[in-house]
Amino acid sequence: MKTAQRLRRHGRFAWRRLLGVGALVVPVSFFSWQAGLGVLVLGLGWAWWRLEREFAEVLEQAFSGRPLEEVSARSRLILEPLRAQERVWRRRVEAARRDRERLIAAWDRLPVGVVWLRDDGTIRRLNRRAEELLQLQPRLHAGQPLALFLPEPRWVERIRAAGEAGFTGEVPRRGEALYCRLQWVPLEEGEALLLVEDRTEAMRLERMRRDFVANVSHELRTPLTIVRGYLEMALDAQMPLPPSVSGYLEQVHAQAVRMQRLVEDLLTLAQLEGTQPAPARWVEVAELLETVATQARSVAPDGLTVEVSLPPEPCAILGVRTELESALGNLALNAVRYTPAPGRVVIGARSVKNAEGELFVRDTGIGIAPEHLPRLTERFYRVDRARSRDRGGTGLGLAIVNHVAQRHGARLLIESTLGQGSEFRLRFPATRWRRSEANRSEDDGIDPEE
Repeated sequence: MKTAQRLRRHGRFAWRRLLGVGALVVPVSFFSWQAGLGVLVLGLGWAWWRLEREFAEVLEQAFSGRPLEEVSARSRLILEPLRAQERVWRRRVEAARRDRERLIAAWDRLPVGVVWLRDDGTIRRLNRRAEELLQLQPRLHAGQPLALFLPEPRWVERIRAAGEAGFTGEVPRRGEALYCRLQWVPLEEGEALLLVEDRTEAMRLERMRRDFVANVSHELRTPLTIVRGYLEMALDAQMPLPPSVSGYLEQVHAQAVRMQRLVEDLLTLAQLEGTQPAPARWVEVAELLETVATQARSVAPDGLTVEVSLPPEPCAILGVRTELESALGNLALNAVRYTPAPGRVVIGARSVKNAEGELFVRDTGIGIAPEHLPRLTERFYRVDRARSRDRGGTGLGLAIVNHVAQRHGARLLIESTLGQGSEFRLRFPATRWRRSEANRSEDDGIDPEE
């Protein structure tokens, strides 16, 4: 039955009762208005009683669960739409229950561990993979702070600071160590998801690759040194050589020098990736810039100017001097290689906002196209392979710079315009940059995180 028909039937029932009461009130009122008023009150009370009785009957039949065919017509008018709506809501609740079960099943089957955290950092829910990786149990650990079950309480701040890049650390588990990558995903109202990914196998393969490269590079160093020595001795010999033989020896010598540089860069990368940083010390920026500038001038062609730009006030960097020289030296060497004479290369430092500091190398060279900038720090990536080989590049210089930056908590920023020049910047956090003071020794301060 449609809603309009039900409303019309309810209206007819109501009008019948009102007309019945009115039929009694009007005749009585001709004899006595007091009697008419009394009949009106009695009639309205009777109508209200009937309404209450019918309502109680409808409630009784509604909760009894009896079929609609067994209830009265008036009760059927009310119960029929209610039960239709009840069926609709039951279907919706059942669909929501099935969706919830599927979501829970998918949540538990995820290959990545997921921990749902409240705004106060306590555990709200976690899937099975997170239970395995972090050795947690929902019944025991739900509602407790996550920081209590990480290897170090400071990991929470490090994970949040790492952002999308994630934080990789060693998680002990029943006699074995897992290397897990943990990523913080913020949600609404201060809640968050912690993604936990097992990187143990990837770290093992990476260690094998690094050890292999280091061992091969180390084994190649000695024979290359011997080959280069004999070639230089042959080229420097007093006995004149035929022009063709001399040309061959010069080409072989150039390739031996290039291979030796490649081996040295590979060993440097292996050392940066496989060892812990040496104790950090405060390094004077002016001395660092002058050392790198001297190295750059020794290989710069005629007509190329190498300048040093010192900050207005003496500054110092907390780091490893050899690594800083290697990073800044690679940037300066690249600038010298790709800046034709007459040109200018500037090696400098400056303080920037938030008390941070920068080491930079700026040149007026050939520049780099925008599509190459995101991949410059990849190993052996070259913008122009033929030109890079001709100029003695190994394709590992910027990879070394990037690793040194990561070990010092710095960022490598690159700006370049094709045909106009480039600027490479190493931006250091405020904890590793300060103004130099005479009463501070070079060795004070070892770890900015302590």
